[in-house]
Amino acid sequence: MMGAMGAEPSTDIADLLALVSDVDGARAAYHVRDDRGLAMDTVKVIEDGTGGYLGIYHTGNGRGFDVHLATSTDLLTWRHRALLDAEASQPTIAATAGGGFLTAVEAGGSGGPAWLRLRRYPSLRRLLAAEPDDTFDAPHTLTPRRRLAEGTPNIYPGDSPSTVDVGFHYLRRRRLWRGGVDRQARGELHDFRRWSTRYERGVDAAVAAHAVAGNIGGRDFFTWRGRPYSLVEGQLRRKRWESWRVFLYDWSTGAAHPVPVRTRAGSVSFGNPTLTMLTAPSGEPATVVTLYVFPAGAAPGEAGPLLYYRIVDGWTPSGSDTTGA
Repeated sequence: MMGAMGAEPSTDIADLLALVSDVDGARAAYHVRDDRGLAMDTVKVIEDGTGGYLGIYHTGNGRGFDVHLATSTDLLTWRHRALLDAEASQPTIAATAGGGFLTAVEAGGSGGPAWLRLRRYPSLRRLLAAEPDDTFDAPHTLTPRRRLAEGTPNIYPGDSPSTVDVGFHYLRRRRLWRGGVDRQARGELHDFRRWSTRYERGVDAAVAAHAVAGNIGGRDFFTWRGRPYSLVEGQLRRKRWESWRVFLYDWSTGAAHPVPVRTRAGSVSFGNPTLTMLTAPSGEPATVVTLYVFPAGAAPGEAGPLLYYRIVDGWTPSGSDTTGA
């Protein structure tokens, strides 16, 4: 299989790995914060449809996390606009047809159960006002008890206006009440009412093939040169925070490739990867990558949320962040 573990990656994948891994060669902001001083942990960035940018993120509240929204005109400085969800984390956002937006979060989780929550906003104005027109709290389907977690969502692009395609992780227990690990799953929300799920064992197997024995968690989907990919976080050893790494999953071949992220000072542990292709402030096409640099594997001054972007020659933005609903 092309690109399988141990084989040389294709030219496209080699170019993509070089693009994503080179933080020092991009315009970068370490420990990103909004204008209120809130850390923009796990931030996902998209265009707002008016020439600016939206960032959705969580920040600590003393007990757990809250989800916030900020706006930017330059991708590096951010103005806080709204508290979107209390006691929630790991948010993501996508544009919908007709100028609306869809958000997904991991609700709960402060010492209790965690589940997926999706909210629909019919316009940018309603999003900035934190006024959704519909909310769906997904029932647990892949974990045996509600106290177990299903969360860290991403939103896949889709063609159907009535269906939302969501990636997430579930906590897989090896034995009841003994230590488990996060693994990959996918769900479909039909008409914002009916929810169905399935395992994503192919992604699990591809990432685990790189000596990943701990969690396989957050992910983000994008297309590059007409092919579908995801960035996926994987933990080499359970409970070892310094062992988090990022992998590139190729949906066409079913293979995963380690992403050798290179920061200015040499941090080694990264999670919560996102990648968005959009129009940069200069008007040129660009990739925006965000990561969380875990303190256990961080070089001095680099721990926390990291955002970096760079211009991509020969690529045209095509609305790949637009989804249904």
